[in-house]
Amino acid sequence: MSIKKISKKSIVLNKVPDGTWANTNIAEIFPAAGDTKMSCGVHELFASEIIVEKAPVDDVLYILEGEMEIDSDGVVEKFEAGDFAYLRAGARQVFKIRDRVKHIYVTYPCNWITDK
Repeated sequence: MSIKKISKKSIVLNKVPDGTWANTNIAEIFPAAGDTKMSCGVHELFASEIIVEKAPVDDVLYILEGEMEIDSDGVVEKFEAGDFAYLRAGARQVFKIRDRVKHIYVTYPCNWITDK
């Protein structure tokens, strides 16, 4: 299949029950277990600090709402609605959210689910 459409009506955020991203909400639009080479979705995070010791994939984020600070291998940047972020695979990442942030993510390759 050379094109796929996902209707906005079908995008539903679900709570992540455990693992690194526990107690966040996610809608996997093109899931990591799917038939695409990339994954994509919407992720909502609440006040927290989340540490990823070694990022399994390259990641592009587009911030829809709110703001967060990301430390990637010691380089710290603040992101807010309208900003893009590129995060390199293999980096140690620390996500700091003071209140709430919602973003679109696109990953490559499509194998980011490493802890369940």
